[in-house]
Amino acid sequence: MQTTGEATLGNARLRVLAEVSHAFAKVATDYRRLLAQIVRTTADLVGDGCLVTLLGDDGVTLINEASAHRDPELEVVYKTYLAGLSITTTTSAAVSASVIRSGQAALVPEIVPEAVVARADDALKPLVTRLNVHSYAVMPIRAREAIIGSLSLVRSAPGRGYTPDDLTLLQDLADRAGLAIENARLYDDLERRVRQRTTELEAVNRELESFSYSVAHDLRAPLRSIDGFSLAVLEDAGERLDPTDRRHLVRVREAAQRMARLIDDLLGLSRLSRAELRRSRVDLSALARAIVGRLREGHPERHVDAVVEDGLFVDADARLLEIMLTNLLGNAWKFTSKRPSARIELASRAEDGPRVFFVRDDGAGFDPESATKLFGAFQRLHDASEFEGSGIGLATVQRIINRHGGRLWAEGAVDRGATFFFTLSA
Repeated sequence: MQTTGEATLGNARLRVLAEVSHAFAKVATDYRRLLAQIVRTTADLVGDGCLVTLLGDDGVTLINEASAHRDPELEVVYKTYLAGLSITTTTSAAVSASVIRSGQAALVPEIVPEAVVARADDALKPLVTRLNVHSYAVMPIRAREAIIGSLSLVRSAPGRGYTPDDLTLLQDLADRAGLAIENARLYDDLERRVRQRTTELEAVNRELESFSYSVAHDLRAPLRSIDGFSLAVLEDAGERLDPTDRRHLVRVREAAQRMARLIDDLLGLSRLSRAELRRSRVDLSALARAIVGRLREGHPERHVDAVVEDGLFVDADARLLEIMLTNLLGNAWKFTSKRPSARIELASRAEDGPRVFFVRDDGAGFDPESATKLFGAFQRLHDASEFEGSGIGLATVQRIINRHGGRLWAEGAVDRGATFFFTLSA
C-alpha cells in the first residue's frame, strides 16, 4: 500500500513534469528558445545549475548548447565559460561524455567540490570551481531510441544532494527534453527547406517572368507585321483580289489578332500569381451591378434579367475580385447569347464553414463529365465558332480564388445552364 509520504512525493513529481511539459510546449517550434527554456525550467525546478550538451552533426563532437543557474552571477560565469567550448565523446573523460557513450545516468549524492574540480576537463576547471558543486546528476538525453546528448544538473550547496530516488524523475525530464529538441529540430529543418524551396521558386518565377515577357515581345512584332501587311494588301490591292483571296487575308488578320489576344491573356494570367494581395471590405453586389451595366452597354439589343442579391460584402482584393466577377458574369452573358430572353443571377447561401457565393445562368451549360476541364488554360467545352473566347477566363477565376484561399467548383447540364460556386477565406 502506498504511504502518505509516497503519495505526496508522487504528486510533486507529477507537478514538476506537468510544469516542464507546459514550459517546453510554449516554445516548441523555436529551437534556440526551447534550449534556453529547458535549462531555465530544469534549473528552477530540480537544480541550482543546468547544462544541455548535444552531439554535433558528426556524431562525435559534444557541444554545450545552453546553460542556466539560479544565481544570476553564476549564470553569467556559466555562459561565459561554456561559449564555444566543446569536447569529444571518444577522447574525453568528462562525465557527460561517459554518460552519452554508455547511455547510463551518473549521479553523485554528495561530493567534495574539490573532487569535482579534479575530475573536470582542464578547460572546465575554472567554471566548476566557481559553481561549488556538492552534488550532481548527468542524464542521457534520448529521442526516438537514440542518445542525442546529456542533461547535467548541479547542487551548489551541501545537504540538498540528489538521491537514487530522483533518477526516475530526472530521466523523465531528460526524455521530455529530448523529444522536444528532436521535434524542434525537425520543425527547424522543415522551415529551412521551405525557405530554400521558396527562394528557388522565386528564382524560377523571375526566370519565367523574364521568359514570358521576352517571348511576348518577340511574338508580338511578327504578329503585328502579319496583321499590318495583310491589311495593306487588302487596302492597296483589294479591288484586284477575288472574293476567295480577300477572305483568306481576312482570316489571316483574324488569326494574328486572336493570337495577340491569347498572348496578352497568358501574360495577365501569369501576373495574377505575383500581384500582392490587398484585402479590404468589398461590396460584391455593387461590383456585380457595375459589371452587368457595362455588359448591357456593350449589347443593348440583349434581353437579360440580371438578379443580384443585396448586401454581399467580402474581405478581398477589390481589383482581383473585379477581374474574377467580370469573367464569371461575362461568361454567363456570353453563354446565354443564343437565348431570346436570359437570366443571370449572383447570390449566396449559408453553409457550414465559409459563405458560398454563386453565379448562375440558364444558357448553353456543359457536360458534367467534362467539368474537370473547365478551369484549365485553353480548355474549351464549346467551339470557338459558336462562342468566342480564349479559354483563359475560368483559369483566371481559379487563380484568383486560390490567391484568396477559397474554393471554386461548377455544376451544369447541356442546354440547361451552369452555376459556378466559390468561397473566399476571411
